[in-house]
Amino acid sequence: MTPDKTGLPEGGRSLSEFIKIMRTGVDLDHVHPPCSSTVTTGCLPAPFDGNLLQIMPWPILKNMTDHDLIAIYEYLGAVPCVAGPPAPSVLHNDCP
Repeated sequence: MTPDKTGLPEGGRSLSEFIKIMRTGVDLDHVHPPCSSTVTTGCLPAPFDGNLLQIMPWPILKNMTDHDLIAIYEYLGAVPCVAGPPAPSVLHNDCP
């Protein structure tokens, strides 16, 4: 959730995207989509919903106030950039 090279939290996400993630648990990166007849590798089989972040406690966080979520976003934006794993990982970010 630390900033990327843009200085924005959660890998460069806007405040509106951050709030959407926190309230719904949606995985905007689609790193692990649900398994289907066309997607069979790198996917999450039922009963897991690959469209949602699996380990994030968003069912609890979704009830936070806008004020609280904005404060968290601003705090995360103040944390120095932390480089991710080396390429080709989708988690890789190049800190300045």
